[in-house]
Amino acid sequence: MRRFVITLVPLFVFAAGCDLFKNHSERYYTYCDSTGCYQCDENGCQGQGSGGSTTSGCTSNAQCQEGCYCDLSSGQCNEGGYCDTTADCASGMTCDVSRHSCEPAGGVGGGGGGSACTVDTDCASGYFCNPNTQTCAQSWTCSSNADCGAGMVCDSRHTCVPGPSGCTTSADCAQGCFCQNGSCSETGLCQTDQDCTSFGSNYSCQNGTCAPTGSATTCTSDATCPTGQTCTNGQCKTGSGSGICTTDSECGAGGQCVAGQCDKGCTSNTQCGTGQICQTGHCVTNPAGGGGCIYNTDCGAGNTCINGVCHGGCTTTADCANAADVCSGGVCQPNTGKVPQCKANADCGVGQECVNAMCRSHCFSNADCAQCTAAGETTTCSMGYCE
Repeated sequence: MRRFVITLVPLFVFAAGCDLFKNHSERYYTYCDSTGCYQCDENGCQGQGSGGSTTSGCTSNAQCQEGCYCDLSSGQCNEGGYCDTTADCASGMTCDVSRHSCEPAGGVGGGGGGSACTVDTDCASGYFCNPNTQTCAQSWTCSSNADCGAGMVCDSRHTCVPGPSGCTTSADCAQGCFCQNGSCSETGLCQTDQDCTSFGSNYSCQNGTCAPTGSATTCTSDATCPTGQTCTNGQCKTGSGSGICTTDSECGAGGQCVAGQCDKGCTSNTQCGTGQICQTGHCVTNPAGGGGCIYNTDCGAGNTCINGVCHGGCTTTADCANAADVCSGGVCQPNTGKVPQCKANADCGVGQECVNAMCRSHCFSNADCAQCTAAGETTTCSMGYCE
């Protein structure tokens, strides 16, 4: 390996090296000339990087000594200078923190902008691999995730790179992203709920990220959601069914009206809809959950995960395999609607008529209805019939 006494180094080069000594703790400096790149200290200079000679060539910055970078156009190690941050480098240069070396911001160095890649580590520090173009794209250096923007994380090369794409909870995603349908969805960083108003009234600031209210916690079953909400596709959502029934008589034989929905009568689970079990003579949602899925992606294309059970997709009720299901919102779900008490007058008792699928007695006043004993009828006379 070639060695020179320090007095042979041109004065303008040494001056550059002295500037570096003033700003950094290194006790040596590098320079490159037609014979190669060298590291110098008080004892002299010795060849470094790419075999110590520019004629042997380089293909990446890693083959060059610290303070130098690989110029792909010439295949030679060129002097860039030492640094701790990009502010230490000359205009047009960025700092590769892992090597404490300045390199061209425009990607002249190996693995710089435009270079072909498949993963981030194929690129030089300060660059990441753009998955859409499979080329290195310029980023910025960092010491922690906090130094990076929304959707970015700080990798081992001290470079901000795109965060994870898949997730189970929002904690798996980069800052500024939340977990939705098993994927990290980017919104933005925030400090207060007011910062999230542009995304909609249902968004709030959760752990520094704008996310739909209630999305911070991933659910696995209805039991893990607040009362009145259903675990759908890994998120707690308010059910859409309400005001369907008002009395048990509207829910068929053995049925009961609960929170506006009919729990049909049953003697076994086979009589109930998807995700329901027969409990105390009524079809009810399994309180323990099915345990077979969390996200829609666990159920296959076109299907939906509700309370840990995969529900088939549909366009009409005829598409549903379970006879106790109905097509609602494109998903086969248990039929919790009213059960017709009658279809014609002949289906009702003496003196009654079939009115709006219910058997009703004639009346002129509330007093007439006081004598009614038919199921579902009250002492109120409305439009000539006991309600």
